[in-house]
Amino acid sequence: MSLLVVSLYLPHTIHFNLDDPSLVERVISMPILSRAPSTVSQPYDAPMQAPTGSTSQLLTNSSVQSSAVPTPIPNFIRSLASRVTSTHNTPPASPPPTADVEDFFFKLSTPPSAATHSAPDLTSVSGIPGSNSATSVEFERNFRSIYARSLRKAAAAAAAGKNSQSSTISSNLSNGLSNLTISNISEHSVSEGSSEVASPTSSTFSNGLLTPSIVTQPKSRASSPPPAKHLVTPRSQSIQNGPSLRVAPKKVQPSKSSQLDAASVFKSAPWSVVKYHKGNGGLRNAIARAEAEGAISNKRWIGTLGMPTDALEENTKKVIGRVLLTEYQDAPVFVSDSTLEGHYTHYCKDILWPTFHYQIPDNPKSKAYEDHSWVHYHALNTAFADVVVANYTPGDTIWVHDYHLLLVPGLVRDKIPEAKIGFFLHIAFPSSEVYRCLPTRKLLLRGMLGADVVGFQSNEYARHFRQTVQVVLGIAPNRDDTIDYDGRRVAVVAMAIGIDPVSLRLASEDPDVKRWRQMLRERWPDKKMIVGRDKLDQFRGVRHKMLGYERFLKNYPEYKEKAIFIQVCLTNIASQDLESEVSDIVARINASTHVVSEPPVVFLHQDIAFEQYLALLYEADVFVVTSLREGMNLTCHEYIFCQLETSKGPLILSEFTGSAAVLGDKCLLVNPWDRVEVAEAFHKALTMPEEEREERYKKLYSEVTTNTCAHWVRSFLNKLDKTWEEQHRKN
Repeated sequence: MSLLVVSLYLPHTIHFNLDDPSLVERVISMPILSRAPSTVSQPYDAPMQAPTGSTSQLLTNSSVQSSAVPTPIPNFIRSLASRVTSTHNTPPASPPPTADVEDFFFKLSTPPSAATHSAPDLTSVSGIPGSNSATSVEFERNFRSIYARSLRKAAAAAAAGKNSQSSTISSNLSNGLSNLTISNISEHSVSEGSSEVASPTSSTFSNGLLTPSIVTQPKSRASSPPPAKHLVTPRSQSIQNGPSLRVAPKKVQPSKSSQLDAASVFKSAPWSVVKYHKGNGGLRNAIARAEAEGAISNKRWIGTLGMPTDALEENTKKVIGRVLLTEYQDAPVFVSDSTLEGHYTHYCKDILWPTFHYQIPDNPKSKAYEDHSWVHYHALNTAFADVVVANYTPGDTIWVHDYHLLLVPGLVRDKIPEAKIGFFLHIAFPSSEVYRCLPTRKLLLRGMLGADVVGFQSNEYARHFRQTVQVVLGIAPNRDDTIDYDGRRVAVVAMAIGIDPVSLRLASEDPDVKRWRQMLRERWPDKKMIVGRDKLDQFRGVRHKMLGYERFLKNYPEYKEKAIFIQVCLTNIASQDLESEVSDIVARINASTHVVSEPPVVFLHQDIAFEQYLALLYEADVFVVTSLREGMNLTCHEYIFCQLETSKGPLILSEFTGSAAVLGDKCLLVNPWDRVEVAEAFHKALTMPEEEREERYKKLYSEVTTNTCAHWVRSFLNKLDKTWEEQHRKN
């Protein structure tokens, strides 16, 4: 008997080695028309970081010389090229801490090995004294205007047969901001050969301090052409104070020769299996820890590779599938690139994710009524169900995870009526008044009710589900909170996932973690350190957090010099309006201090190394989470665990997270929309008496070390076994 773990992504993926110069040349010269321009967009998850100086950097930055209209490099090349390795054919290592992070955090003289440092990436670090966020925003806006205008010129040139002009424009655009200066932006012209940005607001480090100067500007995120989904629109839309950025490129039908060429490249390229670090890390950690503790004896994982696969030949896919299944117990699900993208990018992220986080369809930004991507969502769920059935043997347990696969339990139940099926939703579940606005509301609920046990992160989400089933399907829950559906009794439970303390403790022993901890203590020896770490999206409440901190400093100005707030925002596809607004708030806060070299807020919109992350958790005096809606925030659980041997600092936590239901009033619960309450929570956390702080921490630590991820796995599977056995006894 096996446990079939079903999630969108496998814990492993495929790593292609394109270091062979002939293969690189073939990919660079490959026509980029293997996919229609209207279907090209961002990768399905956060873009993978390629090693600096690798061949993949050449692939993603070089222009493709073609007579066709310049468009972004296809996703299958970007994604597969991002797995490029060194000549030793080893998986890409985690990138070292970037110079701008190290410089901004720590004095240059602190680390012995850091004698030289590059200037900070001013596109990633906000709140630098002397910087002008309005100038930066205007800079990028002008660049995008130039790009859009040049793209139109390229389209006209291609139509007129002026291939050389089109190639020149494409080459200029591929260099991005490295070919632009402030002076010629005002003239709306693109200069060639320049690699510096002359900016009166730029800063560099001298003797550990920031001083204004003219610096070589690192490449901006705007240096890559915007994804096609931002350039294609059914109708033109003008933007105030500037031309339209949404320019539809000339559509060209894919050619069979380009597809065959792509397949032949990756057919001959060597590949290896590597760990996949995107997706649900908490689930991966939980399954791995449960295996290590013996709670799971035999398991098989079912999911996609997390990468486009249209460029791979069928025989290559079969070989990959056989290797993954026999050596890693992974059963890959292969679907077309358009299905994977339509499922994830459109239906999951544009419809399900906002709706489940209370962005109702009445919101102008919601796309809940645009149901064209439902076909892709249903197709991917059907493909998953087929693979589950193919790998199922009588007695197996099927455990389906998260909102990407809501239909799978019902689809599998139709084919295997006697199967033991569990489903767990890792994100929030909204109230019935929000959920009922979904056009596919009944189909999704019926899919979830195909499971024997439906699990949620908190009692609130489980209660919302039972109420929604009653409102939408007309099925009232039983007194024991079960639901009778299709001749079966479905258990609805609340079981919060936890962290893996064992792995966290081992990771904290890394010498790099200790080095970063020492640097933090030496950098700010006399200041209270407040830390936050979030994605920058409309649901994480980063803007509300900054506004609350601004109010706190206004009420208690002495903390401008007594505290430092380090806010890390992971790189993701963030709203430009939100990013600009948060940057403006940070700049406003930092402008209120007279000490130019010591701003009250350090805002980093970039990924940091895991060792840096752990160091921040250990050395923080206060940790802040102000999410507007979130299923479970495991970062604050990890903070609690890491504080055992340090300050045992308080936790400020939004009451709208699943973690609030687990940790309760042992932390400082706040309403993110109430700036006054958030401001007072900052003050209370920084002035809390030691006795109260230790009493609160003792209870929090007991909670996170008792309800671990392994405990979560055992509890859910035990509940599933019990429910299934009771059902079959009755039958």
